[in-house]
Amino acid sequence: MLFIGDLNTSLPEFNQFQSKFDCIFYQLTTVEQLIIDLKTRFLKIEAIYGAWLGFVPFGGFKDQILELAPSTLKIISICSVGYDGYDGEGMAKKNIVLTNVPSVGAAEPVAELVLYNTLLSFRQFNVFSSVLSVKNNHTVKVRKMLDQTSEFDYSTGLPRLNDGNGYAFGEMLNERKVLSPRGHNAVIVGFGNIGQTIGKELSDIGMNIHYVKRNPLSESQQAALGYDAKYYSSILQTKLFVDLIVIAAPATSETNHLINEDVINEIEKPFRIINIGRGTIIDEQALVDGLNRGKVLFAGLDVFEKEPQVHPGLFGRQDVVLTPHVGASTIENFDFTAIQAMKNIESVLTGGKPLNQVN
Repeated sequence: MLFIGDLNTSLPEFNQFQSKFDCIFYQLTTVEQLIIDLKTRFLKIEAIYGAWLGFVPFGGFKDQILELAPSTLKIISICSVGYDGYDGEGMAKKNIVLTNVPSVGAAEPVAELVLYNTLLSFRQFNVFSSVLSVKNNHTVKVRKMLDQTSEFDYSTGLPRLNDGNGYAFGEMLNERKVLSPRGHNAVIVGFGNIGQTIGKELSDIGMNIHYVKRNPLSESQQAALGYDAKYYSSILQTKLFVDLIVIAAPATSETNHLINEDVINEIEKPFRIINIGRGTIIDEQALVDGLNRGKVLFAGLDVFEKEPQVHPGLFGRQDVVLTPHVGASTIENFDFTAIQAMKNIESVLTGGKPLNQVN
């Protein structure tokens, strides 16, 4: 079997796995080289382990690569939750099982990133921190420099500073109020395991939780949450009260550019947005335009419309926090996904059913 990408080879589970199967670690270089190897070296491959990046550099496992998959191949087991680029239907026609890793391991670390961005979006800690420096080494002066006597420059996403003479408590940053998230309304778009975990984190700091999903939770699912959450079938049903939108939905034809110019314009008041779902859900140009005119007060983005590239208009702003798709990136989750992917492979190759089949 092939290992595409890294894993922690010191895991006891890997040592046990390696004792049962002939493991080949393979570095993807070019599509041409992979095609040659599929035709020669890998004619008897039965399984492929795909780490987080997997076949993404080649556009996924589809088209010519899928056509050349050896007849012995039974399973491709990937470590990520998302399986964009893997032709599951085409693989099924060739009797190749595709498995992913459910969001159990990712939910907590992703929710932590949302909590971090939520606190920044209301309290604006990152802006205060950026002004406090060797040059401005005076906590009282910094608070006054950012006081409401100046106006936030929405066109650049940067605060305007005054001379810092006098005293300010720090409850205002330019004309922007420094707020607690408590009592404000969070609308979570996508309310699966990750969305529900995010809801728990935000509920714990006192936010009112609303969610957008195709169908509402059942009574038993609602009760299992452990907190109140109100259902809506569309974002615009929340336009009169939303303070924070959190995107936790997958990329589909229905969610593409779900957040666009029209939606941003229709929302009643300035709001904040966090995206840990998929980048294509937000029209980034519309987002930049919304930031430039102060309709969007804050954007915390871990995924991007044209990933791995980021819209240049999002850089250099202090009302934007960008992270390079690391919401789930903890050592605990890295190891969890590797173990789960190996379990899927072992189950299939020993005649059992896959644990997490997606095709």
